Amino acid sequence: MRITNNTLTGNYLRNLNRNLKQMQKYQNQLSSGKEVSRPSDNPMLVARVMQLDGNVRMNEQYEKNINDALGWTDTADGAMNEVTSTLQRARELIIYGANGTLSDTDRAALKDEMDTLQGQLQQVLNSNYDGRYIFGSLKTTEPPFTINDLGALEYKGYNPAGGEPGHIGLDREIAKGVTITIPANGYNIVHVEGASGDNNDIGNLFVNISKALEDGKTEALSGDLLGDIDKHLDNSIRFRSKMGAVYNRLESAKERNAAENLSMTELLSKSEDTDLAEKMMEFSTMRTVYQASLQTGAQILQPSLLDYIR
Repeated sequence: MRITNNTLTGNYLRNLNRNLKQMQKYQNQLSSGKEVSRPSDNPMLVARVMQLDGNVRMNEQYEKNINDALGWTDTADGAMNEVTSTLQRARELIIYGANGTLSDTDRAALKDEMDTLQGQLQQVLNSNYDGRYIFGSLKTTEPPFTINDLGALEYKGYNPAGGEPGHIGLDREIAKGVTITIPANGYNIVHVEGASGDNNDIGNLFVNISKALEDGKTEALSGDLLGDIDKHLDNSIRFRSKMGAVYNRLESAKERNAAENLSMTELLSKSEDTDLAEKMMEFSTMRTVYQASLQTGAQILQPSLLDYIR
């Protein structure tokens, strides 16, 4: 087989270009710090990196959801603590008012404080977090509680299909396929079953207590009204315990999310980031090879007699 100058030149240029491209690849990896910069570099690796990056971003969103839910439940827990304190104070007023030796002035003072507690309860139950009312269930943009014409606290939050609100809460996705429900329905705070008369709703109960204090009905105060306030106290404590259980689960989810995020970030770094020491050595080797190629080409491509004839 006859080897011509054109054959030598062609082979040399192809090899030289291949070495130059390889050196450029190492140079890009060193300058960007990434193993790949476009899909054609390594399609399988790029697909894996994109999947891991998507998982990391999704996990970061779950972290935001968890932090938002933690702030929500923490605010709700503080509000429920004040609700419980208010109900306990109302119970003390009932016990004090059941004393038959009180004067009209004393009973009037107790009634005035009882009416004040109704407004205090409204303010607490209309607490908001980040501009959203925490006890309005799915209706978070408007205050869920008002005082009606009878002077009783009334729930005006989310009420599906015009019926009783039931046990509707707010759902938060805290992991892939994992949703937690935050108790957020104020109706379940102010309403209990089994109370006497219309005292199932705490607003009506407070109005009836005020009337009993004003009229000096000591038997009603020490009887049904005291029993009904105890039912509402137990209900508020149960609601707060549910909120505490949700908070504890969110704390555990936050720790697990942080561990998963660290693990995925490390895996993404191993797949995507360049080993600078290794790449620097490979780049130095390829630069030496490229320089050797240039020197070899200068020796084998010497002008021949045919070049002068042309």
